[in-house]
Amino acid sequence: MNKIIKFIILLTQFCIINADAINNTELALHHFMQGEFLLNQGNYALAVLEFQDALDIDPNASTIHISIAEAYRRLGRSGRAEDHLKIAIDLDPEYLTGRELLGQLYLINRQYDLALVQFLALLKIDGYNDNYLTIIGDLYKLQKQWNDSIDFYLRAFEVNPQNFKALESAM
Repeated sequence: MNKIIKFIILLTQFCIINADAINNTELALHHFMQGEFLLNQGNYALAVLEFQDALDIDPNASTIHISIAEAYRRLGRSGRAEDHLKIAIDLDPEYLTGRELLGQLYLINRQYDLALVQFLALLKIDGYNDNYLTIIGDLYKLQKQWNDSIDFYLRAFEVNPQNFKALESAM
């Protein structure tokens, strides 16, 4: 009888803990969705606050880090955006969006070496993406590495023969 009572108490505690976890997940999702809504409305500062609330509940969600990075980028806070994108990549290295945004952030800030690292990493994940190949070709061209540039433009054209920009850039 004593074992049954202990089992019931343990089961009740487990159910309460599990219910709290479900409520936390729903609350994190609520804050995330509110943040996305505010981001789409152009209210970036309030979106950041919502994303921060979501991260307080679920700090290991790479999508929340990517969204808060986008809000920070639009607020002109490149450093904070970069920090969150790096966290997102650490959490999920195969998720393309975080690397793409980080590469684009580096391009905007004219940090071409760092952008090249990100787009080469993207190419390892998705080797047949002609956009990545073209961007890498452009980056090599900016660094006056003509042979590498031409090689990537030609690879982009081979992957997608309708990508005339790559072929024109190679000439």
